[in-house]
Amino acid sequence: MSKHVFSILEEAAAKWNDRPAIIEHGKNISFAELHESALLLCDKLESAVDLRGKGIGFVCGNRCSFVFGLFACAKAGAIAMPVLSGTQGSEVEHLFQEASINVLLAEKGNRFSFSGGAEKIDLSEEFDLYIFSQIKSQNIDAVFPGAAFIRPSSGTTGDSKGVVISHRAVFERSAAANTGLMLNENDVMLWVLPMAFHFVVSVLLYIRYGVCMIISDHFTAESIILNANRFHATHLYASPLHYRLLAAEKSTGKFETLKKAISTSALLEPVVSQAFFDKYDIPVSQAYGIIEIGLPFINNERENKRSESIGKALPGYTAAILDAYGKALSLGLQGAFAIKGPGMFSGYLWPVIALDEVLAESWFLTGDIAEMDRDGFVYIKGRSKSMINVSGNKVFPEEVEAILKLHPDVEDCRVYGGKHPVTGELVEAEIVLKRDSEKDIEKIISHCREHLLSYKVPQRIFFVDEIRKTKTGKIKRS
Repeated sequence: MSKHVFSILEEAAAKWNDRPAIIEHGKNISFAELHESALLLCDKLESAVDLRGKGIGFVCGNRCSFVFGLFACAKAGAIAMPVLSGTQGSEVEHLFQEASINVLLAEKGNRFSFSGGAEKIDLSEEFDLYIFSQIKSQNIDAVFPGAAFIRPSSGTTGDSKGVVISHRAVFERSAAANTGLMLNENDVMLWVLPMAFHFVVSVLLYIRYGVCMIISDHFTAESIILNANRFHATHLYASPLHYRLLAAEKSTGKFETLKKAISTSALLEPVVSQAFFDKYDIPVSQAYGIIEIGLPFINNERENKRSESIGKALPGYTAAILDAYGKALSLGLQGAFAIKGPGMFSGYLWPVIALDEVLAESWFLTGDIAEMDRDGFVYIKGRSKSMINVSGNKVFPEEVEAILKLHPDVEDCRVYGGKHPVTGELVEAEIVLKRDSEKDIEKIISHCREHLLSYKVPQRIFFVDEIRKTKTGKIKRS
């Protein structure tokens, strides 16, 4: 039988005991304290409800209580489904109906409005427990033996699926990811991402390898630099948004101890990567994380070369660029990005689909279109579902968006396909302008013509106040 997730915290507490696992609001929380808190919360959970083999929703912000709460759920035999703090009650209920979950562990202070009603239990100083008697709970472990967590997919195209991750996959993923991250007990990670979306090859990995995690109170560039220097951070794990803020920071502040900067959740524009490198003399490592697999790619190039690439496959993983028939394409050609390797997910919970039904000849098809160079470096070109077909020519919205964002007046944008009676589709764009910028369509189109082939240039531009995005910050494509 594979190891249980709770043993990660158990072994860390035995090995590093009084060393700080988390720094929150300037206070040190040791590995031993995390372990003790998880055990106490687990006892309260087990006294309140039998969770063995069943799912439990888990709502908690970026706090040490998220970490020991997650381990407590695992210790109690539950399959935890973290949900972003601030999610509306109706959204929580919808997820619970999809997953057949009727128990919610939520940090105090959340004010939910549930249409079906729920029994609320004052569980501990940090958490309340909600029981939804109108929802029938299923034994998830009976469907997916060894299940540890459920991660709703981001739903960029409108369809969210429950990705089931096993205890075994957690160990395989974290070990594989750390061949690229190369973290150990001497490292200090500055944390600015939502834990509900990033916890397997990040939070759990840090505990496993003795890494101290600084939970940043604020996400401004100034506070990131301040916290990194105050607590001697060696690593920063952040999104493209944070790197844009840091690259644009006007102060002369520098990172004093930072050795590595890692970007995840979406592709970082090369111009931002270069600006960050020029300002701080630290290359940004583009990481490619995917819910179904983990972290199979990270670009560890030291001189900020090929910054637009996600790097080469980490040891244990194999990648291929496939054609429409599942055959490998020659180097430099674009096709379906496929991966195989350790830590693969168990399947989808809603609708229930086993892993064997998802894989194609043992390959997981990521849904991305990519190409690979002679050195094995992979370049993501776009999502297959969002591709625009202009008279048979492929246009990837991400490529056009990257060019639009280079325009000094463009704050944000979304590119998509509009119908056309002759070409089939044409390129359209929604644009959010920077404050006090003029709505000059011609200037924006002229800018695109300088950098793009003619069929990729937006034919219609609409100015909007905001771009619709998922809770993970990804553009909603439908």
